[in-house]
Amino acid sequence: MLYLLDANAVIEWLRGPPHVVRFFEELTPPEDVVALNAICVAEVYSGLRQDGRLPADRLVASLPYWEIDEETAKLAGDYRYKYARKARPLTVSDTLMAAHAVTKEAILITGNTRDFPMPELRLQSLL
Repeated sequence: MLYLLDANAVIEWLRGPPHVVRFFEELTPPEDVVALNAICVAEVYSGLRQDGRLPADRLVASLPYWEIDEETAKLAGDYRYKYARKARPLTVSDTLMAAHAVTKEAILITGNTRDFPMPELRLQSLL
């Protein structure tokens, strides 16, 4: 399986609650690929204190990094447009995360499933 990490999943992984650590330990490479992207990395580092940077650096360096392409960006824009007209405004970062998971045919790992109403998006909650 392919998985894309939302920032809150990385933050929880770094905090180390047993159920989250166990979840990630049960994923087995090479069958399971757990990746991140620019949105995830930027959101994680925007909340890091200096003493949390080294563990984050190690975790980020250990995971595959997926670039966001034009197809993904367009799909994210479509999501934002569609849900705004349903009185459900979504952030650019959340629509990019959703679109990236969909275009990669990956499962998005998040602690905030309510931020991702797209029916075609496969989600894995950490809660």
